[in-house]
Amino acid sequence: MSEEILITGGHVVTLDDALGDVPDGDVRVRDGVITQIGVGLRPGPDTEVVDARGRLVIPGLIDTHRHVWQGAIAGFTPQMTGYGYGPAVLTGISLRHTPTDIYAGTLWGALQALDGGITTIGDWAHALQSADHADANLRGLRESGIRGLFFYGGPGPADDDPNPPHPLDARRMRDEQFPGDGGTSGTSGTSGNGRLRMGMALRGPCFTSPERNRQDFAFARELGLPISIHVGMAGTADAVTALRRDGLLGPDVNYIHANQLTDEEMDLIAASGGTVTITPSTDMLMQFGTYPATGRALERDIVCGFGVDTVCSAGTDLFSEMRLALAAERSRANAESLARNELVHEVALHQRDMLRLATLGGAQVLGLADRTGSLTPGKQADITIVDLRSPHLDGFGDPVAMLGLGAGPADVETVLVGGEFAKRDGTLVGTHASTARDLMHETQHRLRAAIR
Repeated sequence: MSEEILITGGHVVTLDDALGDVPDGDVRVRDGVITQIGVGLRPGPDTEVVDARGRLVIPGLIDTHRHVWQGAIAGFTPQMTGYGYGPAVLTGISLRHTPTDIYAGTLWGALQALDGGITTIGDWAHALQSADHADANLRGLRESGIRGLFFYGGPGPADDDPNPPHPLDARRMRDEQFPGDGGTSGTSGTSGNGRLRMGMALRGPCFTSPERNRQDFAFARELGLPISIHVGMAGTADAVTALRRDGLLGPDVNYIHANQLTDEEMDLIAASGGTVTITPSTDMLMQFGTYPATGRALERDIVCGFGVDTVCSAGTDLFSEMRLALAAERSRANAESLARNELVHEVALHQRDMLRLATLGGAQVLGLADRTGSLTPGKQADITIVDLRSPHLDGFGDPVAMLGLGAGPADVETVLVGGEFAKRDGTLVGTHASTARDLMHETQHRLRAAIR
């Protein structure tokens, strides 16, 4: 990593309300931290200069909910709803993953994210059958160089209990690998494991018994770790009211999906300070809900971020999620007028609102807004540079709108995480990228043989 990097001449979108956009702007990075944003900044004699003319310079994107271990099995269940996904993946191919497979899938899955400009990820790791699986998952994340939260999930050791406890190995993992995490606040710690922090991926009230859910929540809060659960999907109901009944609501809870929640339940999340992760592709492709929860959550000032969720059934990038979320929310908002055959004169939300959810909103969901999510001096240099010179992005209007309308991973030219290059000149950096591809193919070959 160069001690100083100067990104010059780009359209800088800081997502910092005090700084706004800086056309033809420069970003100075020193020792992995953003130190200055302005125009006409001068490089020093040893500064590495990155030419960003014709590019959009944005904060690194943040995916708050992805099952990263699935990197090797992308596209496995494209035609399945959530009903078929469980037996095919969670109690099917997942259980055939060895720790080596988990490592290969997670490393490749994290690189998929980095390739698309995602610098921070919430890894909902729910293929952990043993401590070895958990260690392999964490190793894959760490070696990729990505920032984020490792949400320790199940299923844990094989057990005849229909409502097994959350894997107790989470305590060992926190103590050994995340010594700075934990505390009474339930927010991510300040030390952790390099760029990674720890959280708990709980089954939640939809997928276990009330008694076990209370025990799992107590375990997570004893460890002082943030909690993430699935709620508000088709076929589930009353999750948030169940948490209220048991006194479990709190600002340390992240609610994934939330599509089918009642207005009362959305109000309960807002009042308790909980956060929502919106996963538009899987929400709509896998019959988790008619519309993503975007508008209903934002109307209540709930802190929200985006997630790709499962690459088995959806894509791997957040540009698609931003587009689909905006289109779906406008469709939902306009539905009553359309039913009356009336024209709508104004539309709510904008591509910039979606970019905020994919950056600063995501950082707030993961408890990392003090170090990432905006291009603010003093924050970590997590930066994504998108080439706008291609025919599909070289537009007339707002460059952020063009990004939201048409960008994809191939348009991501440069990615920095903590001032280190993860992608440069359109290509992932480091020998681990080619090694990860080979390992991923080995896992695919073994899994195909196992399921024949």
